[in-house]
Amino acid sequence: MLKTRVLTALVLIPLILAAVYAGGIIFFALVTFVLVLAGYELFQMMRAAGFAAMPLMGCSVIALLAIEAYVSPEWFRPLISGVIIATLIIGILQQNREGWLAGWALTLAGALYIGGLGGYFLFVRALPNGMVWTTLALVTAWMADAGAYLVGTRWGKHKFFPRISPKKTWEGAIGGALAAPLTLGALGWVFSLPLAHCFALGFLIGLATIFGDLAESLLKRQTGVKDSSNLIPGHGGMLDRLDSLLFTAVITYYYLVWVLV
Repeated sequence: MLKTRVLTALVLIPLILAAVYAGGIIFFALVTFVLVLAGYELFQMMRAAGFAAMPLMGCSVIALLAIEAYVSPEWFRPLISGVIIATLIIGILQQNREGWLAGWALTLAGALYIGGLGGYFLFVRALPNGMVWTTLALVTAWMADAGAYLVGTRWGKHKFFPRISPKKTWEGAIGGALAAPLTLGALGWVFSLPLAHCFALGFLIGLATIFGDLAESLLKRQTGVKDSSNLIPGHGGMLDRLDSLLFTAVITYYYLVWVLV
């Protein structure tokens, strides 16, 4: 399992960092593709659990949220309003189908969760020095995940939120929480960035990865699945790889615009 995870990471990480470096439409396309794919997995999870989720509507809203984050066009609000109205009209035509309201609400909630949070990576990339900070945030989150996995696998004994994620431990959580500030501190030193801010943001990213991962675990427990899919060898689905990054994107953006000004 570990070998497969490492090999997959060695293939995917350079592609992601290349898109971050390129920025512009290339990074936007990658972010949108990843978010829509993760959203599709979430809506399929909901449907497998018996909820009447609407993948087409949900993925459309996610894509529109990504577009809004990238260019903020004047026609964004009419478009997303049109999607919502269209789904309500479909509900009318379906003659009050049982479970429709729950599926409609869950679809919108899922779209806001993935598209609303994931779009913050586009916000971060658009900031001054955004290429550097996007790269640092991603690498820090990945190292936090790796630290949590390695420490938890080797030394984990005490359960951490066992009703949500039975395999996670306090030892693993601490490993991830320590790996993040150490990683961002080291990278900040290399790039001559303010070290105090790097350690502070790294600590927050460490927490973001922990609770972002737990948030998706909660959704998986509610829908009765182990992984969002088996798309990525050794890693599960796209949503399984994206979960901690969603919280990371929001934390990074607001730290940069509110604190590191």
